[in-house]
Amino acid sequence: MNSSDPIPAVVESDATGDIKNIFDDIKSVTGVDVVNLVWRRLAKTENALPYLWGVLRPLYESGFINHQAVEFQNQLVLPKLPKFKDEILFASGIDNLGKITINNILVSYNRTNTVNLIALQAALITLTGAEDVMLEPTHKKAVSDNLLPMPRLPAMSDLNPTIISLVKELNSLGEEDGTIIASMYRHLAYWPNYLALVKIALEPIASSGELKRAIDKSREQSAKKALSLSKFLAPFPPSISSSCFYEIKSVLELFTRHPLSKMAVICGMLMEALEN
Repeated sequence: MNSSDPIPAVVESDATGDIKNIFDDIKSVTGVDVVNLVWRRLAKTENALPYLWGVLRPLYESGFINHQAVEFQNQLVLPKLPKFKDEILFASGIDNLGKITINNILVSYNRTNTVNLIALQAALITLTGAEDVMLEPTHKKAVSDNLLPMPRLPAMSDLNPTIISLVKELNSLGEEDGTIIASMYRHLAYWPNYLALVKIALEPIASSGELKRAIDKSREQSAKKALSLSKFLAPFPPSISSSCFYEIKSVLELFTRHPLSKMAVICGMLMEALEN
């Protein structure tokens, strides 16, 4: 396990052979320049990554999942945060370039979190039994826009103890498990004053229970989208071993129930709070 990962996972730069080929394909098909932790986690188990990517690739390639994710985002009722006005950001040492980069990070995570949340929930439904129906040809040529490159994701060990504490405190807000530290907070650690502003803004909503209610609602709404999409997925191969089956199932349950459903809400809130 690399120090940048909270759970055992294949480091993208260390991937070779078939795993590297799948990682490259994931980046090409999704338009994201980094491989999400869920894929890298599954790469640790023999056949788990090729099985899951094989089932979900047509959904990502068609672009249909992106339309569903946008619909899901538009339906979300998010708690309101105070606006992070430009003068507040500037007084906190965040210049215009910093604000633009922060916004790019939020946009990237907002899309990837919601897309992955719905897709992985659909795969979880398919894993436990669903119809073998292929994606409709009308969606076949839809292509998603590539996201802008982001700064390097720092490892926890790269951060000073004060920032590590702040990242962990932020990660605990709205969280029921805490096994996985949301990568978004580490990516935003280049601007510790921004993280401090986020913590001050989120704490009252977390303490009142409003944040948890919004997360529960987002999970419920995304599950409805996933149920609808699951009938478009091919089944997992019958040759899948019981150990691989349970590994995929446990990883999908962990990611969809905790970091993805939580950060789909929090990232959306933070995007709304940035002054345009």
